Amino acid sequence: MALQLDDFLITGRTFEEYSAFFDLDIEELEHKRVLDCPSGVSSFVATANRQGIAAEGCDMIYRFARADIVHQGELSIDKIYADTTWMQGHNLAFYGSIEGHRSFREQALAGFKGDHNLQRYRYETLPSLSYADDSFDLLLSSHLLFVYDDRLDLDFHIKTITEMLRVAREVRIFPLIDFMNSRRDETENLSPFVKAVMAHFNAEIIAVDFEFQPGGNAMMRLCR
Repeated sequence: MALQLDDFLITGRTFEEYSAFFDLDIEELEHKRVLDCPSGVSSFVATANRQGIAAEGCDMIYRFARADIVHQGELSIDKIYADTTWMQGHNLAFYGSIEGHRSFREQALAGFKGDHNLQRYRYETLPSLSYADDSFDLLLSSHLLFVYDDRLDLDFHIKTITEMLRVAREVRIFPLIDFMNSRRDETENLSPFVKAVMAHFNAEIIAVDFEFQPGGNAMMRLCR
């Protein structure tokens, strides 16, 4: 059965959040081609292009109309913040408060709404990508891999990262823990898939100056 838009809980992140997630050097990005994958309703692409960075986004939800995507994003925000008990134990230092956290989600959606177009945003379904080899210098992947390791198996992770490294010279993934903080490696505060992925690729784990989920303060950097 084909997925419908209301099957998705759609949220996005901002340029500022991506900068923290991925330890980005903004001046360095000015000379790079960057892909946000999956991009969802994040505003990274919009803000990056305003700053002269050649950024694009891709996601499976882009087969739907922009108005429908935005509407589902609004419904998702209302649902997420109707009961915020799930945020107990999370670190709100970056956001200041629960209201601040919601504000970032709303800013991201607004930025996406004002920028979405067929030139910058492409419909793609992982683990395959239709971009040519070496289309990008850097690929950023937020809140998909490792986060949903209960439903996206290790084979999906390996195939997806292989494809990401085909289209981009460098890949950064954040975070490295699942969204429920429930499945951990026996010795480290990471998804159990992290070690398996690192055994397949030229990868390193880098601590970042951001933590919302307890223990979610590291990204993976992969290069060919």
